[in-house]
Amino acid sequence: MRPFLAVISYKKTTISYNYLILRPSLCGENRHIVAKNVYLCTRKRQIRHASDKTRKMQTGLLFSVLPLLACTFWFVRLSLRYGRNDAAQRMLTVFFGICTVLYSCHALLYNVYAAEGLPRPLEALWAACSLSVYPVYFLYICRLTARPLRRRSAWLILAPGLLVATAILIAPGKETDTVRAVLNGLQVLCVASFGYRRLTAFDRELQEFYAETEGKDVRTVRWLLVAILLTSAETVVLNILGREQVLHSDWLILAALDPIALLLFALGYIGYTRTFHAEQYISDNTPETDAMTSSSNPDEQGNTLGPRIEHLMVKEAYYLHPNITISDVAREVGSCRTYVSNYINQQLGCSFSDYVNRLRVEHAKMLIMQHDRHGSSGKLSTIATDAGFSSEQSFYRNFRKFTGMTPAAWLETNRETRRQTK
Repeated sequence: MRPFLAVISYKKTTISYNYLILRPSLCGENRHIVAKNVYLCTRKRQIRHASDKTRKMQTGLLFSVLPLLACTFWFVRLSLRYGRNDAAQRMLTVFFGICTVLYSCHALLYNVYAAEGLPRPLEALWAACSLSVYPVYFLYICRLTARPLRRRSAWLILAPGLLVATAILIAPGKETDTVRAVLNGLQVLCVASFGYRRLTAFDRELQEFYAETEGKDVRTVRWLLVAILLTSAETVVLNILGREQVLHSDWLILAALDPIALLLFALGYIGYTRTFHAEQYISDNTPETDAMTSSSNPDEQGNTLGPRIEHLMVKEAYYLHPNITISDVAREVGSCRTYVSNYINQQLGCSFSDYVNRLRVEHAKMLIMQHDRHGSSGKLSTIATDAGFSSEQSFYRNFRKFTGMTPAAWLETNRETRRQTK
């Protein structure tokens, strides 16, 4: 029985066959039944193995083409209206075009050339695109924040991708891959750092110029930039694991590409639906003609500017006008917006947007209390419009910002306070 036990421990598919050999005493009919069972079990196992392999290939194909689908979708949508796009959206179209080529190479690598790797021309194209994605995204941020780079500087930051692609065509090797990975990491850090600074500075400029920054600010783009940094860190970890290990694991492919697909789709949606353009800000922020005469003394302006601003904004309730800018206030008080901005920043300790919206929130509180005392439940949209807000969303955001609670919660708290005082 030792040979029989050895066969059992070695391979289950041969148990019944060797059992027939070791037990010749079985009659012909029984031997036929056992042999038939062996064939059926083996066939079922082969079918199940083939089905699992097919399902695995389909899952890998789906995971690997998700970023490609997201890029292609937004590239087509943006290209169809390319002539009506602003400068930032045109650069975003270029970004998604490069991403489409990049993730086409990814899809070919995961599904066609997983064993032998990409051919050298495709490898060079993939390297050029991977080292051009982040610089082009930075150019998009520059256009978005009304600070475009010069054409020479733009070509300069695209040079690493072209150089590495040329090196792959001439002398491919692990050293070239290492250089590409290091350059990619440096690009991510630089784009995240300088891009975040530009976006933050642009938001600060908007708050100093517009009373309403809803739909104009770039907060969502900043959040996406942080998400890009985190996703890139994940990609670095997968690069350390190695391409071969990633290619043979559907879960690693999912971890590498699924967050990127979601991120690319969100980036395209935000860029496509954005209605406020940098050109509009440049047009609104044109060099002003100061209302001061040439003989006006800046010190004298500083001494009388505060009371004039307070009279205009508080006594005349100028904050109730929707969509006012700091240029409007400067014109009304007979000064320039630099002095008005300095006074609000230094003397009142806030931005122009916060100053105006705080007054609007106080006015909205008064309107809510009046409606409550008269037993009428005024619509918040009407109250928001009467307080000078251009949208109910802006009203909610600023009310929560300055009171720490929603209008309904503030009304309930106010009612409790009045009951206790009675």
